[in-house]
Amino acid sequence: MRLDLRNRPATGVGASAAMTWRRRTLREPLPAWTERFGIRGPRALGRDLWTVLRHVPRGDRYTFDPASAGLLRPDLALPAFAGLLPADGVAPIFNFFDRTSGGAEYHVTVTRRRMRDWRGGRLSYDEHDGTDFVCPPGSPLCAAAPGVAVAVRDCWLRGGLTLCIDHGHGVVTQYSHLSRVLAGPGTPVRRGETVALSGHSSLDMTAFFPLVPPHVHFMVWVRGRPVDPYLAPGESRTPGTWAHGNDPRTAPGPLDGDPPPPPAAALAADPAAIERALAGCRDPALHAMIAAAESDAGRAALLEDSLHHDRPSWNADALATTARTPTDPGLVRLTLPLDADSYRSAAPADVPWTRP
Repeated sequence: MRLDLRNRPATGVGASAAMTWRRRTLREPLPAWTERFGIRGPRALGRDLWTVLRHVPRGDRYTFDPASAGLLRPDLALPAFAGLLPADGVAPIFNFFDRTSGGAEYHVTVTRRRMRDWRGGRLSYDEHDGTDFVCPPGSPLCAAAPGVAVAVRDCWLRGGLTLCIDHGHGVVTQYSHLSRVLAGPGTPVRRGETVALSGHSSLDMTAFFPLVPPHVHFMVWVRGRPVDPYLAPGESRTPGTWAHGNDPRTAPGPLDGDPPPPPAAALAADPAAIERALAGCRDPALHAMIAAAESDAGRAALLEDSLHHDRPSWNADALATTARTPTDPGLVRLTLPLDADSYRSAAPADVPWTRP
């Protein structure tokens, strides 16, 4: 089935360039709606709601401004929630990494005042620290490079179900808003191997259903800091950037020259530094989650995530901690975290107020 939107009026708060959609072919039944929203039973739901309520007196969830309305994209959301794929195989990019403060600060805000993407455009929001690829719930998500799945975080307040994959050389990728993890901690994965199913888990995705597109929030971490996999004009290639320049593509399997998944010894985690940082954690639940990870690499990935996203929960000594041992800066080449059977590449879903 093909749904042709090219000659139809734009819907909602500005539509992207008209797209043609096709119905996807499912390999397996979709996860239940509760899984897609990240609701994993009464106990977990009670825990999540209590976490939200604890933040209300502090006023730190969420900050909006009038421009935040630009994040409501029914032109992308409704076809994706209906299970439709772009007919041309080009995944819409809902938000880029914010080059003004993404990766440097995090205050749980969706304001759109200072943000700029790698092109100089406004397809982002303040402090956004990843790239958002629109995909229908239940879409297979793939390893962006050879690596080892090291940790899973399930925080409905921020990102929902999230998988961390360590690629060695201090490079970690994260996949958020998942409905299901298929590669548990300790699993070695090849490039293009399915590691999870997409969803729309997390508080923000639930609160604005069905106006915010379902997407995978894809983050790249290099030595404990979130980075943009795209290169701005004049920037040299660095670890954790796309294998195909600024035209990222999917991969059905390993690329020529791909190494095997790294052995545990190559995953640069410093257990002594992790323990020192945990001593400065003010949140018992966070401490328990990180300490319970199955490996030092998993604890390092969760610690780095929390030091960035949960800064008020850590003392100054912990915030200054580096959880990675020194490692050579190998060029880990990334491909899209999307299934090559459904997608071939990705492109910005610009509207008039986001274009460079």
